[in-house]
Amino acid sequence: MWYKSSRLLPGRQDISNVLGREIKRHYREITFRENGARLRLLKDFLDSVIIYFDNSTLNMISGEHSEKKEAEEAKAHINLIIERVYKIIRLSDIKPSVMSNPTLAVGSNGRNIDLILNIFNLGRNNISSDSAIDFIERSIDVYKSNRLDSFIRTTNPFFWIKSLFRRLRACRT
Repeated sequence: MWYKSSRLLPGRQDISNVLGREIKRHYREITFRENGARLRLLKDFLDSVIIYFDNSTLNMISGEHSEKKEAEEAKAHINLIIERVYKIIRLSDIKPSVMSNPTLAVGSNGRNIDLILNIFNLGRNNISSDSAIDFIERSIDVYKSNRLDSFIRTTNPFFWIKSLFRRLRACRT
């Protein structure tokens, strides 16, 4: 396996300090530090998702779902950070949703499924876990490619002046 299971909760304190406030700025408007924190949170989430899917099984015929201890721990961690991760992915201009395959036995049509918020129900919707992992990896790539730009923004005094004016305008309303 290409991941380290001991990396389930890396740097959680550092991430929570930077991302403790509400996440609402687009990836092109964040500082170098916040870009790094978002990147670490996404990588942490990806590691947890991989651990979860590697240690859980779903029997499609009986609908029975089983999880090993590692999957239960990863699931608990995923549930703690899933809302923040979803916002971070959406703020990187990625919409993590797909059309599910229709179930022929029931006669239903396919429907639009959000892969991050429904990460524990992918198998029940006939969607591979690889689809969710792909969206997470795409978002990680967006933040990786934003490193230099975020560093330039952080060192640019006009960025900080613009941020100050935005805060002042927000205080008025």
